[in-house]
Amino acid sequence: MVDIHDLEIGAPGPFLPPWENALKNAKTIDALGYDSMAFPDHFAGFIPESVWTADITPLAFLQQSPHTYYELGTIMGACAAVTENVKLISSVTEPIRRHPALIAQTFLTLDHISNGRTVLGIGTGELENIEPYGLTYRGQVGRLKEALQIIRLIWETHEPFDFEGKYWTLKDAVMSLRSSAEGKPPPIWIAAHGPKMLEITAEYGDGWLPTLLQPNDYGERLKTIHAHRKKKDRTGIFTAALWNWCILDSEPTECERMMNTPLAKAFALLLPASDWRKLGYDHPFGEEFHSLTNYIPMRYDRETTLRAIDSVPREVLENFYMMGDAEHIIKKLEAYCAEGLQHIILWNTTGMYDLSKTRSSYSVMKEILSYVKG
Repeated sequence: MVDIHDLEIGAPGPFLPPWENALKNAKTIDALGYDSMAFPDHFAGFIPESVWTADITPLAFLQQSPHTYYELGTIMGACAAVTENVKLISSVTEPIRRHPALIAQTFLTLDHISNGRTVLGIGTGELENIEPYGLTYRGQVGRLKEALQIIRLIWETHEPFDFEGKYWTLKDAVMSLRSSAEGKPPPIWIAAHGPKMLEITAEYGDGWLPTLLQPNDYGERLKTIHAHRKKKDRTGIFTAALWNWCILDSEPTECERMMNTPLAKAFALLLPASDWRKLGYDHPFGEEFHSLTNYIPMRYDRETTLRAIDSVPREVLENFYMMGDAEHIIKKLEAYCAEGLQHIILWNTTGMYDLSKTRSSYSVMKEILSYVKG
């Protein structure tokens, strides 16, 4: 069990234009006392452009497309250079678009720029960022495991080395760049949900960074990771983290209203079909649907997407979002802490569903931060 006052709280790092706002927002996050900024690594977003229209979301007036992201390493480096305290976390990258040697070099470089504040968040990636770009998503779990082995090899030796695996073969590979604090490379936090990935997290990770888990499910998976760590004789610091989506307002009825907007429901379609079944519902995209492994939003037309949005039930929305005023969110955080959570990234999505609520929702975030840091 973790005391809530020991909980670290992060926010999404800036990943959208304009550039001037990105750097200003990074400085603000740092100044407000957040513990981290977490940066997505995407080509494509999670919303079909077929429904990115003004009648669905006011964001369509401000942003031409839902598929707009700064490149991960560049924006992390820029934000590292203008901040002093926050950790900078990739949430998350993967070794399909990025060769593991490049990942190793990028995060050592970011480690220098940030003076040791960088965390390599890594997972198997999302199909939407892979298959449309001519790459294969097959074997993603085995590919991640080999990539982690290669990254560790690079970080541990100055000498040329060989590696022969199923996905990569390296001969006389070398990289002598070291971390800013010699012998302490960036921690690796792994995005894991399934059994194989939990075991990989235990073997190669310094932390765990899943998403969309309720407290009980989170606690059970964390116990599994620690059991694997014990079997593998893994010791040392291990950080149990989480990324959650939030709708925040001092009035519960306002949270309810925003939760039922079309865009909020469109994001909730990301909850896997297996989770819908537990709640007694069938996912509109099929009984095997999982957003990481078989969702390419660009291939969903407007009619199909709107029909799916209309089918999202209340229980799914309540599972997808942390929702409410500061007191309600704090109680939810206490439930997670009781299961071992140490670091949470709270994505305040409120303004995406009602732009006029942006400022007031961040007032709720300040209350939460003030209480936890109390």
